[in-house]
Amino acid sequence: MTTPFLDGEAGPLLDAVLAWQRGELPRDTLVQTLSGVPTDQGADIQGLIGALCQRVQSASASPSGSGQGEGVDSWRAELMGSRARAWAYPDIAGLLVGPEVILLVDSREGVVLRGDAAACLPASVCGSLVLLCQTIVMAQSAVDAQELQKLQQQRIESTSTSLSEIKPIR
Repeated sequence: MTTPFLDGEAGPLLDAVLAWQRGELPRDTLVQTLSGVPTDQGADIQGLIGALCQRVQSASASPSGSGQGEGVDSWRAELMGSRARAWAYPDIAGLLVGPEVILLVDSREGVVLRGDAAACLPASVCGSLVLLCQTIVMAQSAVDAQELQKLQQQRIESTSTSLSEIKPIR
């Protein structure tokens, strides 16, 4: 099964991200566009992540730093303020919309988007971020929200520690 994004016509999702980074599209509109991808079309998000990482690598941007990234507390605050969206099996992907950044991840790769910059995430944190997205989504509709909040906090602390090693993009 092919999707419109992967067919190449397209790139409406990629076009939306690039328009946002050029200042031609409001952030809320980009978030609505990304959130509007149906939960069974995670392949579209995976394709977008791949295209964005390819662009970052083509531009020879440094995808990760050597320990001089944002601090654990900074990432923890970003993740605590995040809204999430998750796409279901078999094309699992996640979207985290924080106060300053937008993260798109699947289990193999991910990208951090900020204003006019982007950076690819190391594969080692992508699985944790997908789990974080799924946890936040579950917590939003769970009966036992208190227990899931503890799980969310644990995942945020674990993920923010890993993300703190990524060179910041400004």
